[in-house]
Amino acid sequence: MPRSKTTTKGRPVAAALFLLSLAFSLQAAPKLKPYDLELEAYPAAPFPSLGRFGTVTLHLYPGGVRADSFWLNAFSRKGAKTVTVMNPVMRMYTDVPIPEITSIVAKATRGEEIETTAPPIVGPTSGKVGALRASRYRLVYGPAAWIDVWTIAEIPEHAQFRAVVHSLVAGISASTAKAVRAVPGTPVYIELNFRRFHKVPLLRLKSLTWSNGGEADAMKVGSYYLRAPLLDAIWR
Repeated sequence: MPRSKTTTKGRPVAAALFLLSLAFSLQAAPKLKPYDLELEAYPAAPFPSLGRFGTVTLHLYPGGVRADSFWLNAFSRKGAKTVTVMNPVMRMYTDVPIPEITSIVAKATRGEEIETTAPPIVGPTSGKVGALRASRYRLVYGPAAWIDVWTIAEIPEHAQFRAVVHSLVAGISASTAKAVRAVPGTPVYIELNFRRFHKVPLLRLKSLTWSNGGEADAMKVGSYYLRAPLLDAIWR
């Protein structure tokens, strides 16, 4: 059989064409814009034992999530296995493994759980939360009992936020936490509709801005803080 006429002279040309096409594909790939999704959470609405937190302000950034309350502040960086919890009055902080949040919440809300049965999910139903297009997923516990979870796809799913939320909800109801985990998107509005909690918001959208100017400061411990060996040292 005659040998191929391809020579090494053509290889640099082929390599150049490959690198050129790769460069164009990289330039065409969408670049994630910086953002700051600000939410408000109301943990005391269904759980009076969490009243000391008051309204919790949340900030979701590409690099992590930040929470500020009347009592404690916290942040968790993208990919971290812990949440850094700070007491701004005592100027102390500690790192709490995310899985441990479940037992902490379970202890704090003992006897206040909403439901223990696994709810089916109805949805999505299209709508809006503020000016953002959103999808509603309804966790149905009965004919007149449900939780509405509205999510957006405006920003990518925030894995760190979802991990922390799952641990929080699991401390109240493991079955509800499992259902919430199956809901796609980023939650921006959550509402309870039960006999004792009629149209009670747990989470509400405040704003979405395409800037993360405050992210660097939000993802670090403040000045002159001392590390506490255990959460109990600042859980007062």
